[in-house]
Amino acid sequence: MELSVFDLSKHLGVVPGTIERWVQQGKLPVSKKGTNFKFHTKELEQWAAKHNISLKLSDKRTKEKSQESVIQLSSAVRNGGVYFDIRGNDMKSVLESCIEKISGIPDEFKAELLDRLTERERALSTGIGNGIAIPHPREQLGYLSEPLVSICFLDKPVDYHAVDNQPVWVLFFILCPVLKMHLYLLSALSFCLRDNLFISFLKSKPEPEDLVGKIENLQKANPV
Repeated sequence: MELSVFDLSKHLGVVPGTIERWVQQGKLPVSKKGTNFKFHTKELEQWAAKHNISLKLSDKRTKEKSQESVIQLSSAVRNGGVYFDIRGNDMKSVLESCIEKISGIPDEFKAELLDRLTERERALSTGIGNGIAIPHPREQLGYLSEPLVSICFLDKPVDYHAVDNQPVWVLFFILCPVLKMHLYLLSALSFCLRDNLFISFLKSKPEPEDLVGKIENLQKANPV
């Protein structure tokens, strides 16, 4: 089976221009028919496996079925990781530093994700107040095999154009392969962030396992 640039962009969750740029840079296996690029399924899956990217084109039904289930916020945080002392002087530099740290994002996609998150913040800040921001792209990231919630503590607060005009000191990245997971995790995270005791706990920059444990306790109080 062959895919077009548009088809592949939908499977991976990136814009077509990114696919075309990767082709020009020699990063993707491609055959060209006339003025259009075409991609062979088997070659793409081999490329994805080599780069640890989720792309199962020949078993779409199985993938869609697996994506119907949701994941607990604490598990998504374990997937995404907790990072400390992130440096940056403004919104974009902070986002760039965070993305470089988050191990669950394939290296090939980091620049593209930075562009998408920066565009999202310029259109409408995800700084929700109390020094907290929840960066996320408008479109979901099909190349991820599982959802990630990455918590990044900054070494110093930065102006993030938040709704309360207060500088941001911690970011919760929500990165998902499908929309259902994103909405579920956003709801669970919003519940935690309405708890003033949890916010005070965050300010202590707790150890990752202590933070995950606190989230698990809050999940028990708010089963969804």
